[in-house]
Amino acid sequence: MKRRNIKYILSVLTVSFLWSCKKELNVYPTTQEVDGNVIVDAKSASTVLNGVYYRFANGGTDNNTVPSVKWTDVNEILPSELCGSLTNSSGDDQVYTLTLNASSYSPGILWAYGYQLVNAANGFLKNVAPVTTIPAATKKQMIAEAKFLRAFGDAELLLYFGQYYDTNSKYGIILRDEFVTSNNIALPRSTVAQTYTAILADLDAAIPDLPKVNTTAYYANASAAKILEARVLINRGAAGDMAKVISLTTDVIANGGFSLEASEKDLFLSKGFSSNEVILGLQPFPTETYKFQDNQYYGQYPASPTFVTLLANDPRNQWVYRDDQGGTVYGSYYGNINEIAKYYSGDTGNPVQTPLSETCYAFRLSEAYLLRAEANATLGTNVSDAKTDLKLIEKAAGINDDPAVDAASASDLRILVLKEEIKNFFSENGADWFALRRLPLEDAQVIQPAINNIHYILPIPQTELNLNNQLTQNP
Repeated sequence: MKRRNIKYILSVLTVSFLWSCKKELNVYPTTQEVDGNVIVDAKSASTVLNGVYYRFANGGTDNNTVPSVKWTDVNEILPSELCGSLTNSSGDDQVYTLTLNASSYSPGILWAYGYQLVNAANGFLKNVAPVTTIPAATKKQMIAEAKFLRAFGDAELLLYFGQYYDTNSKYGIILRDEFVTSNNIALPRSTVAQTYTAILADLDAAIPDLPKVNTTAYYANASAAKILEARVLINRGAAGDMAKVISLTTDVIANGGFSLEASEKDLFLSKGFSSNEVILGLQPFPTETYKFQDNQYYGQYPASPTFVTLLANDPRNQWVYRDDQGGTVYGSYYGNINEIAKYYSGDTGNPVQTPLSETCYAFRLSEAYLLRAEANATLGTNVSDAKTDLKLIEKAAGINDDPAVDAASASDLRILVLKEEIKNFFSENGADWFALRRLPLEDAQVIQPAINNIHYILPIPQTELNLNNQLTQNP
């Protein structure tokens, strides 16, 4: 089985970053320092900004030092295993059983991911600010992209490590708006309210200066930022947040320039980034096999029994996971498993990499429809509109008639929408784990039997507590 080791050099925050050219993430980057006079013009600014995107994609190398986008580690596998949709075929890794502690492996990779992204964005923002040779419009857009990426990192950290559900809580995250040096590593946690304010301020500043459509699907646009803001607000759930979610998502649906794919299956197995539903994706390196090896070659994280039950009467049970027929390398050890096939159209018994097996998606238009439906159901207003939104998403999944949706009250409809979010974003972008925690506990426990309200946030890695004497552990 594969094991990945994470090394902290002084801290996950004092890391040097890898850069590649703006137009091609798949050019293997060279190691450079973020801080210093590395930005002198638009070309160098573009190169450094792409380094921030590299951290967003969780770029790195596989066990054979092949350049790889490792988004799957932090935003596909881990949240879906927390959600109870995936298990680890090689045994208990403390994630599916929700027995994680401060010394566990998994919280460390999420913590590192979030703060490396935030630090890279801060390095770019600091060094681009004094440069006067960049055209004003170009510089504004670059700053907006960096603020969007910083907001994404902070939102990940809050939704995994902070008491996001309580705006009165002191257990927010460490808010960093400066590039980390030895003089500013040790900072205390901000409150949850302060954390939300910082994230929303970055997004509100970014949205007006982000393009409606960027140069490729791998770079940020206004719709991605609006959906991220809606994602943040629906988890906060304060007064006025649901109305704002409806406003943001309606704007994306009506004016974003994207459209729902007629078939969810076609999006993942044949169209990929050519689909007009894809708002923001992650560009893989041309030679990588990282995700294919995890999902097909090793069958490391199969669908769980409860997820199979959740999809019992759903057409997606024919393709988002499939029986590997004992055909993976470790099939003789594991027996037949329901390996992830959401991105793979080939033979599961004798796996051969396919063109879309490495694709990853951060934002799709489906999320806008589902967040709008959830907000309308939560408010109990425009319930018929919420049903229409949910049915559109179900139709793309192959469900043409759902009597449960027709008969649902507002509260029951909200549960149905949340369950659809768990199905729709299975092993994709973490939205399934966030949705599970918004279900009533008794409904969440059907999908993730181990969950209780003490499991909603993760422990802060002990390594970080040792390095930062102002940092406090979650209660």
